[in-house]
Amino acid sequence: MKKKVSRSLMMGALATCVVLAPFAGPNSALSTPVQASTIVFNETFDGGLTGWSYTLASVGTVNGNKYIHLQAGQNSSIVPGSGIISDVGFIEKNISGVTNGKRYRVTFKASGVGNVSIDSSNYINVNTGSVNMADARTYTYEGVASKNVINVFALVYGSTMGIDDIKIEAL
Repeated sequence: MKKKVSRSLMMGALATCVVLAPFAGPNSALSTPVQASTIVFNETFDGGLTGWSYTLASVGTVNGNKYIHLQAGQNSSIVPGSGIISDVGFIEKNISGVTNGKRYRVTFKASGVGNVSIDSSNYINVNTGSVNMADARTYTYEGVASKNVINVFALVYGSTMGIDDIKIEAL
């Protein structure tokens, strides 16, 4: 009985190896390497807004981590107290390091309500309610560079938004 059980276990193990072997080959999905990337830009805002164009933006801190807080204006300067929002909060920067015609990935964390534009044509809507950077969501965009510079533009109009950890990778 012991020999039969041992032999059955060995045959089962061999059968499992034979079945799994094709999946572990160099052309299988299980062994396909993740596409390599090169980080060309990584902004944590530890240095504040140095190098960014901005308005109505300030540095916030949560759990010791710095982020950028964007705030829209509340009243029109033309008709004070009207409730008409005329000011927008934004940050903007042109980032070099990508190559025209090559793939890239932009990732960032954000919370609140606003828009993030990648190269003035691809808008990512952020809508998590109030700004709570401790629970910020991660957003990702992939595209093909149309020039050697990528423009990152974050905008709030009538709302607030926090943004942090902007990373651009060349794929």
